[in-house]
Order: sequence, then structure tokens, then C-alpha cells
Amino acid sequence: MDEKGNILIVDDDPGTCRMLALMFGKRGYEIEIAGTGREAIEKAQRRFFNLTLLDIKLPDMEGVELIASLKEMHPDMVVIMVTGYASLENAVQALNEGASAYLTKPLDMNQVLTIVKEVIERQRQVMENRRLYEAAQQELAERKHVDKAIRRLAYYDSLSGLPNRTLFNDRLTKELAHAHRNQQKVGVLLLNLDRFKEVNYTLGHSIGDKLLQAIGKRLTGLLRKSNTVARLGGDEYILLLPEIAGIEDATMIAQKILETIRKPLVLGGHELHIATSIGIAIYPNDGEDADTLMRNADIAMYHAKNQGRNNYQCYPGKEEKVGRKREHPDC
Repeated sequence: MDEKGNILIVDDDPGTCRMLALMFGKRGYEIEIAGTGREAIEKAQRRFFNLTLLDIKLPDMEGVELIASLKEMHPDMVVIMVTGYASLENAVQALNEGASAYLTKPLDMNQVLTIVKEVIERQRQVMENRRLYEAAQQELAERKHVDKAIRRLAYYDSLSGLPNRTLFNDRLTKELAHAHRNQQKVGVLLLNLDRFKEVNYTLGHSIGDKLLQAIGKRLTGLLRKSNTVARLGGDEYILLLPEIAGIEDATMIAQKILETIRKPLVLGGHELHIATSIGIAIYPNDGEDADTLMRNADIAMYHAKNQGRNNYQCYPGKEEKVGRKREHPDC
């Protein structure tokens, strides 16, 4: 684009065209001339013009009719109507169609120059403000996208898309505070896949990763929206069960998990049979804070491993250690 701006003169009067072209050309504007509405449209289709000086009477159409076509192609184009008929009705109609000004012949060239300079400067300021606004909006959108991505990396497991340890701890802490206020129970189930390393060793890490993703989906499908399933890393998952009635609810879900995990999976043309060991800890019996509950669920999980895998076990509380009857008979 020319530094001064470029102007399309649309007029079927050669004398007017030559006069305007000479005046604007001497002052550094780039000029093109069209004698008809059709020719003006063709030129506007090929390039953007800062301004169009448009005669109200053209051989093939009314100049007012051309305004809409020009503005549709280039909404930022400034249109100034030029006519030898000083009609208020024509002026109002042109302005309603999108013209920025209305000049009558014979033209006052100083007035024309002043108006053209002002409207092009104003147009460029508007366009620059829009560009800056759009750039700011784009930067804001990108920043939000980056913030969202960072938050996802911080709180979600990149492989499975499940909440990670950080987000699980946060949710567990909040649920424990809620349970304390309302004297409710909260269940924590910690799962470790049995002999998962054999899958990686024999079929490769790609199949192993797909297996971990599939297990995550199976676990998510078992739970209510109020529950949380998270991946702690490796082949370990952990479940948060808020507002449960007691150990019976937790063991019932644990049994469903065992049955679901045992169902064969076909990945990469291989039919896989997998099992899991589950440890259960219940608030407040097995711990009153997040760290204690997770640690005791982990102890119970290793107890399940020692019992032959593919089963669930509840955390062995103090009463068991001294030989008294378990508080959780369902385990």
C-alpha cells in the first residue's frame, strides 16, 4: 500500500477524473480510475483502496447502489460521494448506505484534499486500533491456552488424562474436611496392576501405555461423577469415594473393579488378561488426613499382593495388630 494511501476515482466524466488524478498524484497518492460501476467492482476485487470517490450517476448503475458492493468487499474502505446535483435526499441516501461524506460539483479542491486526508488518517487509526485489539485478544487467547495447558500438566496425568497425585490430594483433602463437618465416611482405594511389567517386557511399552489408558477408561466408567479416579504413576491408580455409608460400599466397588479389570483386552492384536490388587482405607477409622489414608491404603494393597494378588484387602487397624476382632468384617 502507498504511504499516503490509494484512491479509486469512479466517474464517467474524463475531465473530473483527470483533474482529481493530477491533484492527488502530485501529493503522493496512488490513483486508479473507473468509468463504470462494473469496472469499479473489478478493480476493488483485485485490491484494497483506502478511499473511493464515487460519482452518484454512472452509465450502468446509480452510484449509491455501488456503495454496498464496495463495502461488502472492503468494510474499511471509505466512500465519498461526488455529484453535480445538490440534493439533500441524495446525500441522506448515500450516507445511509455507508458513505462517509458527500461533495458537490464544482469541487473545491482544497476542501477535497482536506477531507480525503482526514478520512484516510481516521481510517488508518481505526484499522490500527482494531489490529492492536485483535492482537491483544489473540495474545490473551494464547495465554489462556498456555495457562490451561500448564494447569493440565500440573494436575492431570499426560498418558491417561486422569487426575494426577496433586489433584487427587487436593480433592481428598477437601472431601475429608466436608466429611468431618458432616460426620461422614470417605473411602480410598489404591490399585496396583498385577504383573504389569511382564506386558512391557514381552509386548513393549507402546502396548503397555495403551493398556494403562484402557484401564483408566474402565475405572472411570465404573464410578459416579462425585468419585475420582487418578493415576499415581506407573501401574498404580487411586480412587476417592466420598460420602459412603461404610466399608460395605467400598468393598462392593472393589469387587466390581476386580471383575471389570479381569475382562480380556485386545490391544495391538494381542489378547491381554490382567488383574489387580486393591487396598482399602476408610476415613476416619484408618486415618484422619490425606497422607495417612493414602499410606494405609498402600499398606492394604501390599497385603493383597501378599495374599496372592487379584483381590482386595482393607487396612489392618490397630485392633488386628493386637489380635482383636476387625472393625471391618467385610474384608
